[in-house]
Amino acid sequence: MSSAIDVFTSLRTKFDLAFESPSAVPAPHLLENFAYRFGRSYDSYLAADPKYQCFWAANRCGAIAYAQVGKHLNVVGGLLAAPEHKATLLRDLTQYASQRGFTVSFYNISDDELPLFTRFGFQTTKWGEDTWVDLRQHTWRGKAYEWVRRQSNYCQRQGITIEECQPHEMTKSAWENITKELAEISASRLTTKPQTAEMNFLDGVFDGTLGRKRLFVARCKNRIEGFIICNPCLNGTQWALDVYRQRADAVRGTVTFLIHQTLQLLQREGVQRASLCLIPGLRCRQMPGDSRIIRWGLIVGGKFRFIFDSKGLYHFKSRFRPRFEERFVCVFPKATIGSTWAFVRLCGVLRLSPRKGLASWWRCTRKLFQRSRLAKPSPAIPRRGADQTSTVRDDQGVPHVLGAVD
Repeated sequence: MSSAIDVFTSLRTKFDLAFESPSAVPAPHLLENFAYRFGRSYDSYLAADPKYQCFWAANRCGAIAYAQVGKHLNVVGGLLAAPEHKATLLRDLTQYASQRGFTVSFYNISDDELPLFTRFGFQTTKWGEDTWVDLRQHTWRGKAYEWVRRQSNYCQRQGITIEECQPHEMTKSAWENITKELAEISASRLTTKPQTAEMNFLDGVFDGTLGRKRLFVARCKNRIEGFIICNPCLNGTQWALDVYRQRADAVRGTVTFLIHQTLQLLQREGVQRASLCLIPGLRCRQMPGDSRIIRWGLIVGGKFRFIFDSKGLYHFKSRFRPRFEERFVCVFPKATIGSTWAFVRLCGVLRLSPRKGLASWWRCTRKLFQRSRLAKPSPAIPRRGADQTSTVRDDQGVPHVLGAVD
């Protein structure tokens, strides 16, 4: 009898470690390693941020990082596991959530993973489209890239150069000076945004630590004009250009210069492709069994461009001729008003300043004519692997076609 009790106690202890205390996990560097090796989306490496809680599969074959708001677990970075272990991780997670009445929300899920989430009872809704540049085929030649080349060349004529900053190759004081300058640039950006603070869920911010991220800065003489931070995906074979900022009075085209030069550098290093990150709400379409709360929230939210300018985001990113790939929200067991509001609270898009919000609305209103000339996406995106096109207008207003690069 005593032996049976000991066996039961041992099994219960293992169960508790896996499910009742998801934070009782291996050292933090192991999660960072999983995010680096198995992360597939632009936000995957953000899972290594210590501010997030962590859930490990019972056999430690995979993990997720999440932010909890009440009974709602919001996952950042997706499933951090090898392909053959993702089903095990998702099974353990859904069991854990079911036993405690939690709602679990995944973001930026690609369409090839949807069958797995559907199998475990997740409700899937289109969320937007990620923008991927196939570096194996990009040449940056021809009329399609004329605008990018023109912006980049102008910055070079103004004396702007790009350099990579790695803390371990710098003195402590030099790194502190750069950190201070980049913090000033980030803060100055908020003066033109209606939000009171930077959105920091699924979006990276510069906090002085990099890990395996890469930081590139644009300098003009002794001043940093702007910077860009890249997140690693799939063991460094892919990178996501997650954070890009410039001073309010920076040389025109600084961010374009940074992106162009960074993508060319990654090309020379043999990187396969790079993401310019998500465009939320782009070409949202109805799916069988999807969440009307999320779908209509994205559609209606897209109308308030003075709060979040997804149309301007599309116009800018389309200039780099990316491949548009659908991304989805997957919620277990289904999306509710509570789970949706939990996400809104986390991302901070509605933490608004009335004064700055009014100023942003007025700027959008004054530029209605100019905005009518922004790039417009095609009505629907073809399925994965098919040719993808959208119509844009160049600086002279002449329509031309954007095609997928692969």
